Amino acid sequence: METRRDHDPASSAEEKFAEYLALRGKRLSRAQRELVRYIFSYHDHFTATKLIDDIRAKGMKISRATVYRTLARLVDAGLLRTHRFEDQVAYEHQYGYPEHDHLYCRNCGKIVEFTAPQLAELREHVAREHRFRAQSHRFIITGLCESCALQQARRRKVDFI
Repeated sequence: METRRDHDPASSAEEKFAEYLALRGKRLSRAQRELVRYIFSYHDHFTATKLIDDIRAKGMKISRATVYRTLARLVDAGLLRTHRFEDQVAYEHQYGYPEHDHLYCRNCGKIVEFTAPQLAELREHVAREHRFRAQSHRFIITGLCESCALQQARRRKVDFI
């Protein structure tokens, strides 16, 4: 019988990360454990800077170096993935989350996740055509979210008056 812990992404990610470190002769430190639990306690894109600000606001005492080192190891372990949105690198969960793509607002930085099975079909078609074995893809549509597009349209109207 499965326990609640089996469904907890933070616990599963923590266990996978501990295994990853053990295979490399390292152990999961208290600070790393707290960080992994925090990161996997919610699902949202984040930057390293935002993560550091958030954990400090929560009163967690984890050094900047530990945060950056742990993020790099979580990416290497396949638990997080990175995306470059313009001039920032954002992290998101990879382990335990379905494949998806992104809309990115160039004005406010809003990131919207979406799933489009047609993209996966297109990826497989193109891969077959080129005798390539596709494993994943990254698709980011950049532009303006509805709110920013409306603000921009209002500003243009004012400019003409």
